[in-house]
Amino acid sequence: MGDEYIDDLVIKVGGATAGGPAPGALIPIAPTRFLDTRNTSPVAPDSTVSFQVAGVNGVPANVSAVVFNLTVAEAKSFGFVTAYASGTARPNASNVNFNAGQIVPNLVTVPVGTDGKVTLYNRSSGATQLVADVSGYYLAGTPSTPGAFQPVAPSRFLDTRTAASVGADSTVSFQVGGINGIPADVSAVVFNLTVADAQSFGFITAYASGTARPNASNLNFNTGQIVPNLVTVPVGADGMVTLYNRSAGATQLLADVSGYYLSGTPNTPGSFQAIAPSRFLDTRTATPVGTDSTVSFQVSGVNGIPATVSAVVFNLTVAGAESFGFATAYPSGTARPNASNLNFSTGQIVPNLVVVPVGADGKVTLYNRSSGASQFIADVAGYYLN
Repeated sequence: MGDEYIDDLVIKVGGATAGGPAPGALIPIAPTRFLDTRNTSPVAPDSTVSFQVAGVNGVPANVSAVVFNLTVAEAKSFGFVTAYASGTARPNASNVNFNAGQIVPNLVTVPVGTDGKVTLYNRSSGATQLVADVSGYYLAGTPSTPGAFQPVAPSRFLDTRTAASVGADSTVSFQVGGINGIPADVSAVVFNLTVADAQSFGFITAYASGTARPNASNLNFNTGQIVPNLVTVPVGADGMVTLYNRSAGATQLLADVSGYYLSGTPNTPGSFQAIAPSRFLDTRTATPVGTDSTVSFQVSGVNGIPATVSAVVFNLTVAGAESFGFATAYPSGTARPNASNLNFSTGQIVPNLVVVPVGADGKVTLYNRSSGASQFIADVAGYYLN
C-alpha cells in the first residue's frame, strides 16, 4: 500500500501575537508519521498498540491532547478501532470502523496519557495494520480563554440503538452542556459521529439545537454501511446538538464526544471560533475538478469570517468520482504538500473533516489526484485565529 492512499491532515496556526498561545491552543506540526505497524507487525485481534507522542518529533513533554489521522489498512476482518489515553480505562467509544481489506482513515482528537502515549485498540476477529500521522497538539494546562480546547476521555453521549432509530427526514438531539463534566456554557463540541444499520443511503447534518438547519453535511452513507466521521459543531443555547437524517430510511446514530471549546469571543492565537456550518464550495453547480487539477475557494473576508485567519475547519466531501484517487487541501499560493486529506473510490460519496492553513489571498486549494474528474463540496464549520 503506497502512501498516496493514506489520509493526512494538514494543520497550521499562525504565529503568536501578544501574550502567545494559551492552554488549550492548537499548535501544529508538519504532518509526521508517529506509528506504522507495517514496519513491525500488525495489531492482533482484541489487542492494543501504543505510540509515544509527548517529547518526540518536537512535541513538548507535556501536552493535553493530540490530533492525528488514524488509518486502517490490510484488515483481515471487519471491526473498529478505539483511541484513548494510555494508562486509562478503554472507553465505550470508536474512532474508525472498517471491513476486511479496506483502507479507511478518520481524524482523531484524543487526550494523551500521563506517560505521553496514545493507545489504539483493535476490536476485530482479525489482525490489522494501523498508521498514525500526527498533525498537531493542544497545549497543556487549564484552558480559560475563549475558544480554547478542553479534551475529555472519549465518552458516548448518544446511541440510538438503545432507544429508537432516527426516521427518514427526522432529527435527534443530545445534550452536551452541563453533563458528564462539560460546562453548561460551551461554544462548540468535538465528537465522532457514526452511522449504523442505515435502511437507505443518505447523509447526516449536525448543527446547533434551536437554529435553522444548514445546507451542509457531515457524513454520507450507503444502505447497511457503518461509517464514522469527526464533527466539530456549535452547541445550541439549550446546550444541545441536533442531528438530521436526510434519507429515505431510518438509521442508528452514535456520538462519542472527545472535547469542547470554551465559550466567549476568541482573542488569542490558536483559539477556535465556530460558525454555523456553511457551504463555501460545491463544484456540482459549476464544473467538476479534472484529473490532476485544482479548485480554490475563498475563506477569509466572506460569510462573517475575518479578513485574516490562520486556518479553517471544513468538511470535505467527494462525489461523482470517475476513478479512485485522493484529494489534498493546502493554502492557496503555496507548494502542494505530499499529503492527502480524503481517499475515494469510483462513484463513492465520502467525507472527511479537514483543518488546513489559509493562503495569503484568503483561499484554500483542493487538488484532485485521480485519473478521472470529481465533484468537491466544502462545508466550513469554523476557523482558528492568527
